[in-house]
Formats: sequence, structure tokens, C-alpha cells
Amino acid sequence: MEYTLTESEQLIAKFVAEQRTANNRNAGTGNNRRSDMSDFEVDLQGFGGELAFCRLANVFPDLTVHNRSAAKGEDTGDCILDGLRIDVKTSKKADSGLWVNVRKIGTVDVYALMVGTFPTFRLVGLADTDTVETGKLYNGSYVLPQDKLVSLHAWQLDRYFRDL
Repeated sequence: MEYTLTESEQLIAKFVAEQRTANNRNAGTGNNRRSDMSDFEVDLQGFGGELAFCRLANVFPDLTVHNRSAAKGEDTGDCILDGLRIDVKTSKKADSGLWVNVRKIGTVDVYALMVGTFPTFRLVGLADTDTVETGKLYNGSYVLPQDKLVSLHAWQLDRYFRDL
């Protein structure tokens, strides 16, 4: 599933990214980037992916810009879908796996992978924490290949029938 942010959504994404970048740098919070992008570009890509996911899933994104620590239990994901906390991960690499830092395990219920370049993103799929933990451990992160992710539609159907 692919989504291109509208002009208005792009303005929102840029504003949120600017605020998150400023707050993180003012607080001395490092950036866990795995690329040569600037701090702002990382935040723009990340929030752009979060916003695109929320539009595809028909949920409201977390628009907070203050710092949240996963270690302190303050980071509870990027949105709520069907009562579950979702953490959206974004990569520019079309073939990227889902990368989840081991410190994030247990802070949310489900992880989603978006790939693309702002303002267009594609939802690759979702995985719960148990599935993420089956991924290969690399440099402090679990890496789950795309073929282990479940589509949003399949995930929602599975949840529906499980609850019957």
C-alpha cells in the first residue's frame, strides 16, 4: 500500500520534524541514524512515514514533539490501532528490513515498516514483538526481513477472527 502525503500533510510533517529536531538537539539527545542524512532529514523521513502509515490505517498520529524515553517507559509508540501501540519504522531503502533497537522491545505491541522518500511511502508490513525478536541481532537491533512482515489487511483480518 502506497501513500503520498498531501501538501497540507507535508507542511504538518515539516513542522513536527523541525520541532522534534530542535527539542532533541536542545536536550542533547543523540540521533540513531544509519545514514548520512541530517538530523532534520531523519526526523522528516521518520514522521513522514508515521503520518503516511496513519493515513493508510485511518488512525490519528502522535503529534507530540517533546522528548520521550523508551528506557523510562515514556515512548509508547506513534499511534494506536485496534487498541495496540504501534511503532512505525521508516527507511529510504526499498528492500530494507524492519530494524528495532533492543531497548525498544516491550515498549509497544506492534512494529510497522514504511519505505520510501518523503513525501511518498509504501507500507511493507507489520510484526508483533515476538516476531521481531526472531530477527537477526545486529549492532544492538533486531533486523527482520520483509518477507516475515504481514500486510495491514491480513493483520487486521487475523485480529478480527481471533477476537470472534
